[in-house]
Amino acid sequence: MARRPDRRKLRTLRLLRDALIAQILEKGYDAVTVQDITDHANLGRATFYLHFDNKEELLMSSLREMFDDLKERFGVPPPDSFLAGDHPSRLVPFQHAFEYRDLYRVTLLSQQGTAAIVNGIREYLASNMGERLQAAVPASANGKMPLDVLANYLAGGMIALISWWLKSSAPYTAEEMADMFRQLALPTLLTFADSTQPR
Repeated sequence: MARRPDRRKLRTLRLLRDALIAQILEKGYDAVTVQDITDHANLGRATFYLHFDNKEELLMSSLREMFDDLKERFGVPPPDSFLAGDHPSRLVPFQHAFEYRDLYRVTLLSQQGTAAIVNGIREYLASNMGERLQAAVPASANGKMPLDVLANYLAGGMIALISWWLKSSAPYTAEEMADMFRQLALPTLLTFADSTQPR
């Protein structure tokens, strides 16, 4: 029998996450302290440190939770659809960025103190894309392009595009951005797919 989640722990984590986001929007990421977060959440500092080492860890945990929720909603693409760029999973990062655009503007566009956060988002996207590429490529395939190189290339391009999009006040819809990213990424994906075919 599966253990039921600890409701008090989930509530505490939600309070800390919501407090962090509220404080970032009010002060900017760099100015927020752990004390600000715990004061806003009406929790003690000891409670914060029971779950996280610092505000960066709390923020990355929050972003992973949001990504995981959207990833679960979209599901796993059919093996041939990801390399063709046809699966709606390409919408996930753009929809997510738009839904939480204020938080993203702080984490992606701030000039100081967020390099680790941006790198964490990129690594998360690269890991997600790597898993999908792995599922789309036969285990026996021996392509000229390593999967991790391709995944990081695509993730970096997506982060750059999302950053530009939000900095420009989102002049296009998430659907339009996802379609344009597909058009940009498709030649690379097709080249990769071709390199994995037996000769």
